[in-house]
Amino acid sequence: MRRNGLSHRITRTRIPLFIAAAALVLGVVAAPAAAAPKPKPPAPAAPTAAKAWTVMVYIDGDNNLEEYVVKDIETELAALGSNADVNVVCIADRGPGYDKSRGDWQGTLLYYCTPGMLADVSSAVADWGERDMGDPQTLKDFVTWAKANYPASHYLLAFWDHGYCWYPAYYTIRDETSAGDSLDDDEQVAAMQVVGGVDVVAWDACQRQMIEVAADWKPFALAMAGSEDYTNWKGIQYDKVIADLRATPGMSAQAVSDDIARTALGDSVTFSSVALDARFTSLLGAVDQWAIALKNGLPAYRSAYQSAWRNTLGFTDAQEKDLYDAAYQIKAKVADATIKARCDAVMSACLGAITYNWTNGSRTYRNAHGLAIWWPKSAQYLNPSWTVPDDWAYYRAKEALAALTSWDEFLAAYCQ
Repeated sequence: MRRNGLSHRITRTRIPLFIAAAALVLGVVAAPAAAAPKPKPPAPAAPTAAKAWTVMVYIDGDNNLEEYVVKDIETELAALGSNADVNVVCIADRGPGYDKSRGDWQGTLLYYCTPGMLADVSSAVADWGERDMGDPQTLKDFVTWAKANYPASHYLLAFWDHGYCWYPAYYTIRDETSAGDSLDDDEQVAAMQVVGGVDVVAWDACQRQMIEVAADWKPFALAMAGSEDYTNWKGIQYDKVIADLRATPGMSAQAVSDDIARTALGDSVTFSSVALDARFTSLLGAVDQWAIALKNGLPAYRSAYQSAWRNTLGFTDAQEKDLYDAAYQIKAKVADATIKARCDAVMSACLGAITYNWTNGSRTYRNAHGLAIWWPKSAQYLNPSWTVPDDWAYYRAKEALAALTSWDEFLAAYCQ
């Protein structure tokens, strides 16, 4: 995907809240607009014969990425498109104000991508009208539709949009036409619980290759590919992935995930692939024991942890830290044998679960190992004043990592 990776740095101010606050100050009370009924997806047609793979791409271009929707469908998804072994399908939502190509359609179209196809209304196999891409129902409808109409032995689901760590109600799969609604992690989980899993989940979006996201998706995928930081303009290069699937339709889920990371280099700064099998389970166990040891060592090593935090590689959001590097830096700062051993266990488990890792070769990213973790610097970063809803409450209640490990308990103690 080609997009401006810098766009989500502009602000985290929620415009609707600002407008609402201004209305209160001015004494203006607006009646809520009636919600338009959501178009229902058509009943599934008779499915085609099952193929080896179905590639499903969830394209939310109902924002400032709209100009890349048509380009990516035509130059990547439809460059080779579907064949006897591989189905390539996508849902694409556009909005007003950024692009007028291919008739300036602005609703939500579904495509079965074929070689040389144009991304116009006539080429779509279904038109769902205006849909909220931040609504989990849209994700459920799309995956259900794709599996029913284009069945396969294996499924790849890629999310195409902006991304911003695990934060809720802000920027991951954000639909501007639908009041800036975003498809939060817990909503993704809720959708997948209904439609079943996929073999590979991939993030054509910034800053989603985190252990928090991976823990949420572990029950629903065998592997995950994405970037710890910006994916910039090119992101996942679907044409290359599709070419490899067509050449070797028997590729395993892990091989496909690795291939996504390997072919997504372009102008990204990091890209990696993570196994969500027993190797990831081992990583979760190592992080749990690490967090317990870190919490127990706080009275003696708080300043050492703070020094390690400063030295650990962070990304666009400074509270997002490379997991391997965090363990490495803490080990270097403490004398406690138990903590050191727990750091070693985390680093070893990272090397086991992260099956492919690439950086752009710059010194800035030399310590990026392929999977990040949220490690806020202090209490003010647990829930900055501009966040709605309460990020910290969401993290502890909704993120699977908090339920599966003691990391959130360490953060609560560390950020006192």
